[in-house]
Amino acid sequence: MSIAIDRKLVGQTAYESLRNDIVSGILKPGQKLKLNELRARYGVSVNTLRETLMRLVSDGFVAFEDQKGFRVNPVSRDDLAELVELRMTLETLGLRKSMANTASSMDWKSRLLSAHYRLTCAERQMLEDENAHAQEWEKADREFHMAIVSNCGSNQLIRYHASVIELFMRYQVLALPKRPFRGRDSIADHQALLDLIMQDDEQGAEALLSKHIDMGREAPL
Repeated sequence: MSIAIDRKLVGQTAYESLRNDIVSGILKPGQKLKLNELRARYGVSVNTLRETLMRLVSDGFVAFEDQKGFRVNPVSRDDLAELVELRMTLETLGLRKSMANTASSMDWKSRLLSAHYRLTCAERQMLEDENAHAQEWEKADREFHMAIVSNCGSNQLIRYHASVIELFMRYQVLALPKRPFRGRDSIADHQALLDLIMQDDEQGAEALLSKHIDMGREAPL
């Protein structure tokens, strides 16, 4: 049993390391992923790497072609536009359903407050040093927006939203070296969004959320 658990932990660590390196651009869009190089870099077996890469293929971060192997998925303006549209559709629907689910709204709002606090801390750290804190910020931003839909009552919506926002956030992190971090504007948006949700202003919250998500299509490629 312990061997199986250890193998699972190693695989999860490899997955998170590879995913983070893809999101941050250390492994660049379109880059060929050679198993021997990755094995030396991440300190895992070839079998573990293959399993990890196939998981990343399923999640949309890596592409696989017969006879050519694995490659980091490229980025494109069309792909970003599609992710923005999908995220807006899923997240605004999740927001409406979460706000309508009054039976568990107290627990939901508590989760939102906690996620917002972590995000605010990460955003302030980003204003001081983007390079040092980009990974923590990406995680905190993603988790806050995942918390927004977490009370919707639909496991499928939550699952698809989580997948889309992970791919969306890749574009936002890759854009950091090419544009100033929207920290102060983002902090203001998130605070205003939280306030509207706490005030049960569904229309105001949805309008601001849509505007906030739409800003993501401006990421330079």
